[in-house]
Amino acid sequence: MTLTTTHPARTVTIGVDTHQLVHHAAAVDQDGRRLGDREFLSGRDGYQLLLDWAASFGIINAFGIECTGSYGAGLTRHLIAAGIDVVEVNKSHSQVRHRVGKSDAVDAEAAARKVLSGECKDPVKDTTGTVEAIRNLHLVRDSAIKARSAACVQLRDVLLTAPDHLRTRLTARTLEGKATQARALRPDLSRIHEPEQAVKYALRELGRRIYELTAEINELDKHLTQLVAAVAPNTLALPQVGPVSVAQLLITAGQNFDRFRNEAAFARLCGAAPIPVSSGKSHRMRLHRGGNRQANRVIYLIAICRLRYDPRSQAYRDRKRAQGHSSADAIRCLKRFIARELYYRLKRDLS
Repeated sequence: MTLTTTHPARTVTIGVDTHQLVHHAAAVDQDGRRLGDREFLSGRDGYQLLLDWAASFGIINAFGIECTGSYGAGLTRHLIAAGIDVVEVNKSHSQVRHRVGKSDAVDAEAAARKVLSGECKDPVKDTTGTVEAIRNLHLVRDSAIKARSAACVQLRDVLLTAPDHLRTRLTARTLEGKATQARALRPDLSRIHEPEQAVKYALRELGRRIYELTAEINELDKHLTQLVAAVAPNTLALPQVGPVSVAQLLITAGQNFDRFRNEAAFARLCGAAPIPVSSGKSHRMRLHRGGNRQANRVIYLIAICRLRYDPRSQAYRDRKRAQGHSSADAIRCLKRFIARELYYRLKRDLS
């Protein structure tokens, strides 16, 4: 009689601590035993070497990667294309660091153990669709708006100390109008050493900068509107929800919207989930201060606009006031309702 013994296939979980030039990976098996760690160069060849190294230990369960939106973006795309499950690990390892110190190998092993224990189980954002294109355009638009705001403030400050006859020439009421007028100034460059001509030159250049940035922002708005209308038409149809707001919500949520278990998880990510702050005789709730602050700002602006133009929201605020709540409490409740409404619209658009 012949006896045969079968050994179950070993599954491995890989943790990766990502950096700009190199990535450090560590492998643990299904029982939590450390199998090894190794450093790989960041790049297509290094990604494939890392994948082959991980496969040499057994069947790959999942990869836990830190900084999937920055240093680990290339590796994440490579693994997803190869059909590997990738989990985002962005929580700190403070207890591990206090116990065993800080190194790339320690961080990589801690990332793998977080995935193995189920502490981190959210899949990474899909960066291969239209939402990633929207993110890049929105990033450029955001920086252009900040640069234009800085230029407008500088124009205002220069005008404060400019000669009186120059200040009286710029008669527009808004800073952008003054910038348009400042573009028409003609300084004498042969007398640039004189303060008056230097002020003219400074005002003209600031006016040109503001004009060019405004044209750039308008061009980006046109592209963003087209992309958002194609990706999320149902969300864009909501009252007081514009294309720039939808673009930020899409960036926060990601292309693979099924990452969210329910609408409460989406509200939590947007900072619109209520938490209790009761003590003694006081019983009240507030919104937690975590989550994505840009998405929270979008939801707040939608709430404020609805309180001004939407009769349904105005009636809700009045009803909350009649119940003894403050306007701030009404806005908090309205933000939670808006988060729920946005969740189901985005889910319909991105499914």
